[in-house]
Amino acid sequence: MSKQNPGKILVVDDNETNVEIITNILFGQGLQVAVAYDGEYALELAEVLDIDLILLDILLPGMSGLEVAKRLLSSEKNKNTPILFLSALNETKDIVLGLETGAVDYITKPFQEKEILARINTHLKIKNLEKERINLLNSIRKDLELARANQENLVSFQFPPSPNYKIYTSYKPMDLVGGDLITYDVLPSGDLDILFGDVTGHGIAAAMVSLMAIITFKTMNKSFLSPSECLFWIHNTLSPMISTHFISAIYMRYRAEEKILSFSMAGHHPMILIRDGKQIKLGTKGYCLMMFNQLRTENQELNFLPGDRLFLFSDGLFEVPNEDEVYLGETKFSEIIQSSIHLSGPQFLESIQKQVLDYGQNKVADDMTMLLIELP
Repeated sequence: MSKQNPGKILVVDDNETNVEIITNILFGQGLQVAVAYDGEYALELAEVLDIDLILLDILLPGMSGLEVAKRLLSSEKNKNTPILFLSALNETKDIVLGLETGAVDYITKPFQEKEILARINTHLKIKNLEKERINLLNSIRKDLELARANQENLVSFQFPPSPNYKIYTSYKPMDLVGGDLITYDVLPSGDLDILFGDVTGHGIAAAMVSLMAIITFKTMNKSFLSPSECLFWIHNTLSPMISTHFISAIYMRYRAEEKILSFSMAGHHPMILIRDGKQIKLGTKGYCLMMFNQLRTENQELNFLPGDRLFLFSDGLFEVPNEDEVYLGETKFSEIIQSSIHLSGPQFLESIQKQVLDYGQNKVADDMTMLLIELP
């Protein structure tokens, strides 16, 4: 501990000779020292001062050192402050009790200068490392919060109202930020383009790739490109910049007046058309974006009928392990869909998410994203 940034030690002992010995040793190392001769005053000092370490006598008048330690470690301010007990050799049982309360070490009387300094320096280093760890975690959390805010500004949870359709979404990332993406654009023709995708992995890296894909989608000229060609454009734009992630994606264009859906898929599992209470899998062949140099995709069209619903979801909805590490799988997930098929809108999505989370004991193993298109 440098003299420019000295540690502050609280010495709690009712024996003035002991206090004098310890404070002289600590002052000699450039450490700051506060002294209390009883437990009550020690608690007051610990509350108003920023203490780095506490040397605490087990046997104190009035409130015992054990009780002082319990109260210190139960307070929010001092719960991480290391406590070293000062004890006589015949206080072994008390030492054990003290360590069980959360004290980190003890020093026996009579005091040895090298031992005191060695133990104090060790625990001050540990305390400083813990501070650095907490500061780093806080910094990471702030970055994650900022990333989540940026992601929420770009990921589309609300779609434009239309008499021709209703669109609902559900998004539950594994971490503060996720790699799943939903975005849309209304073309000059009035057609609605939707990009739904899942970036491999999760967390900040996946979120960055997700945002790059969304920005590419938002800025590209889609009017004269088919869904397959739009996926090809995104693939060619991102491939030179991204070599560590893939994106499984669905690109859809809905011509509402004609009730025709054009779509193309890049390595994504099938979406589900719900018609007359039955599930129909829809999909096209294709590799994930950025998986290979050449992208293989194709287009398909679907004529929507009144009452149709189209359900899209990420693999985080069925790649869910239970407590026995048995994965839910697509078959059981299809059963969950069927059990909720009588519901519509948000209730349909909420029911599916609840059943999936129940299966996984509320543990989110991957980003969980859903999109539902309903025709009146």
